[in-house]
Amino acid sequence: MNDNNLKKEENNGKKRPIVLITVIAFVLSLALLTGICAIVFRPSISSDPPFVGTLPTVNGTTGSEEVPAVTPEYTRKDGYYTFLVCGMDNVSKNTDVMMLVSLDTKNGEVNILQIPRDTFINRDTSGYRVTRINGIYTLAYTAAPYAGETRKKLAMDKLCESIESSLCVTIDRYVLMDTKAFVGIIDAIGGIDYYVPFDMDYEDPEQDLYIHLKEGMQHLDGKEAEQFIRYRSGYITGDIGRVEARADFLKALYEKVRASFSLSVAVEMAKQLIGSVTTDATLEDIAFFASAVYAIDAENINVKTLSGSAVMNPENGVWTYYALNKKAALADINRYMNAFKEDVSYDIFDKNAIFTDDPNGKNPYISQYYYS
Repeated sequence: MNDNNLKKEENNGKKRPIVLITVIAFVLSLALLTGICAIVFRPSISSDPPFVGTLPTVNGTTGSEEVPAVTPEYTRKDGYYTFLVCGMDNVSKNTDVMMLVSLDTKNGEVNILQIPRDTFINRDTSGYRVTRINGIYTLAYTAAPYAGETRKKLAMDKLCESIESSLCVTIDRYVLMDTKAFVGIIDAIGGIDYYVPFDMDYEDPEQDLYIHLKEGMQHLDGKEAEQFIRYRSGYITGDIGRVEARADFLKALYEKVRASFSLSVAVEMAKQLIGSVTTDATLEDIAFFASAVYAIDAENINVKTLSGSAVMNPENGVWTYYALNKKAALADINRYMNAFKEDVSYDIFDKNAIFTDDPNGKNPYISQYYYS
């Protein structure tokens, strides 16, 4: 062994305890903060709805001057917090997992609205040259003038802005994680027992994705759980089937995390998450939210897919997109994700028609379903 290799090994040996000490210090600080935050801390949140913008006057005297839109007053619910949680594909950078999450500390409830990756968006009115919602982050990430975490945060800011303005929600905090973080969480809790509904076999060398799972009750480690979450080809309804299966898996995962949580598990999870998660939440925020979520029973966690349907293009018979239904999706937002006491109105919801194809009419079947 030459001197350079010896020095590298010595340096790596020195780094390991430093990383471990950092992780343990982080977890202990988080544990201390959790106790304190549960008593005195409250996360900073906005009391103003971000989806209420400005509209041009039409009286002919002010030209194009913009004035506040005539909208009802919105009063923020007490103890109600909202999040956007995204899982990113490491290769494409698409956010193939997208979930709106609300934490209602007053009623002891967590609501999760899943947004299918193939949800149609209008490339003209959305401002992004893509027709699927999972591509917004990718384009924003590519266009960002910075690198590293700053680039990810700028892209997440853009994604949050798009979702807030179109779905009329408030996003208090966001979380972006890659597949490494997901695998690490599962491994940190010792894997999870879960019933695989049928044999799953699929390979995609370009994505380094190899799925081989057998039907039946399985003990899934991190990589196997990733295979289950990412598999879609065997479901009759394609990605919608995968989204529905993911809802059941999330509940099982929550129960396993609660049952197995300890200081050693927390240390291992922190080690796995460092460098694989991007969030705008502070350490105090995380401590508060973790404490609040931990106190909620599994039966009070509601997981639902944002209302819509996979739609077939009548010209070629291809099931390309998931289309939202405006009335049903609005009802979901008001029930599960509205941080305000007043309901979002039909006229305000998706006011730029991002989720329909009206302006160019290339996909009229999407508009027909959207307004049905």
